[in-house]
Amino acid sequence: MNKNILKLLIAFLLVLGTVRAASAETGTVTITGGTLTTTPANVNLGAVTLNGLNQIATSAAASNNWSAKDARGTGAGWNLTIVATDFTDGGTPLRTINISAANQEFKIQLLDANIAITAGNTKPTSAVTVLTVIPESPAAALKFVSAALNTGMGTYALNPNFELEIPAETYVGTGTYTATITISAVTGP
Repeated sequence: MNKNILKLLIAFLLVLGTVRAASAETGTVTITGGTLTTTPANVNLGAVTLNGLNQIATSAAASNNWSAKDARGTGAGWNLTIVATDFTDGGTPLRTINISAANQEFKIQLLDANIAITAGNTKPTSAVTVLTVIPESPAAALKFVSAALNTGMGTYALNPNFELEIPAETYVGTGTYTATITISAVTGP
């Protein structure tokens, strides 16, 4: 029996001899902030055939796939603004749809349901859940979406819809009217 105890003791000492002391190591990562950006796309309004009445050209939300990205890592919040020029046909004489006139307004709407998280934390919110007039440049831009402090960190899909009022007295001109739409990403909610 002593031989068995001796064998166990030797086996125990051999196992004990192979155990090494544990050591703690560290892992590090360097994180650098990125940028605040927006990626809008052209707004294609539906064609209109003049009929002697005021009409509305629309661009449905599903056809406007925009995005906003806050990769700064600061939690400072942000907002997007929009402003546009008049729609002109580029011809001679130049024909204009004056978007600041009462029956020729250019409008935007962004439902909160049309803002989706691609990757990130709490999504931003819309400031234009009903059709809202877009100011004519160089007037102050319209804030149309906003991320509060510590929200909107990541990438978000935005699908706004648009409407342009076409007055009955519009000239056909060259047939295509174009405006410049300026979208800006601004720090702060």
